Amino acid sequence: MEKWFWVLGWFLSILTMVVNGFFIFLVCRKRQLRTKTNTFIVSLAVADFGVGMIAVPSFFFCSLATECTLRPIEELIVVSLRGFIVYTSGTNLLSLVLERYVAVVKPLKYLAFMKRRRVIQMVLTSWGIPFLFHLTLVSITLSAIDRAKTIRSYLYLLFEIILCVILIFFTASMFLVVYNLNSRDRTLAKQLRFNQLVTRVKTQNTSAVKWVAMITCVFLSCYGIMMRCSLLVLTGQSINDFHYKIPLQVINSGINPIVYAFFKRDIQQECKRLLFKRRRQLTTE
Repeated sequence: MEKWFWVLGWFLSILTMVVNGFFIFLVCRKRQLRTKTNTFIVSLAVADFGVGMIAVPSFFFCSLATECTLRPIEELIVVSLRGFIVYTSGTNLLSLVLERYVAVVKPLKYLAFMKRRRVIQMVLTSWGIPFLFHLTLVSITLSAIDRAKTIRSYLYLLFEIILCVILIFFTASMFLVVYNLNSRDRTLAKQLRFNQLVTRVKTQNTSAVKWVAMITCVFLSCYGIMMRCSLLVLTGQSINDFHYKIPLQVINSGINPIVYAFFKRDIQQECKRLLFKRRRQLTTE
């Protein structure tokens, strides 16, 4: 069991680093891909790359050591670094969903709201909030406050619940808007069908809502396990979910760029262009 866990974990970690690294390279390489939406996606890809680089390898190299015992301060630094990377992935996803929420629900306000300066502020905030959060947790631990572990568990649980609730609200709101637009289009098509052939036009932003919903569902699955872990700590029970919590965290980070490739049109076109260009080079050789 242990052997297959590490094989699966390393496979998922390498896959996560490769696909996120490829996406970062793709956007940085192609000027046309440097859009506001892709800025948020690149920031999320950097955080996801960090998850793939730290989540499984850190535990694996620790397991290879004959004595994987760290001093309290060292253990605090390692745990805080892992948590910072994982939560940064969550806050970057939240910024991305917020950007799509404004584009779908408030399209007339999008250009006025989503200025270049606002994009930079949102990206910096996505990295700053987890940093300040874990800095606060480190301060609580080092100050030797009574029941510091319990306070940290409550704060972890509160942070996770807030992220999940906001993501569910934004995603549900986008689904509602797209559903209403689809209903309107179907009604209009029925009204015009008696005098001309009307082909059903796909509602704008439908694909955007689909890929946002997919990555949100995987995110909620991952954070559901994390919230369960926090609750077990608060109730004083033992935690034995390591063998599926860590792989799910890596899957959560690895699936994002795959979803972009399937549902985001500009990424789709660039991937196809690179693939066909590579094929032409192979055929000419």
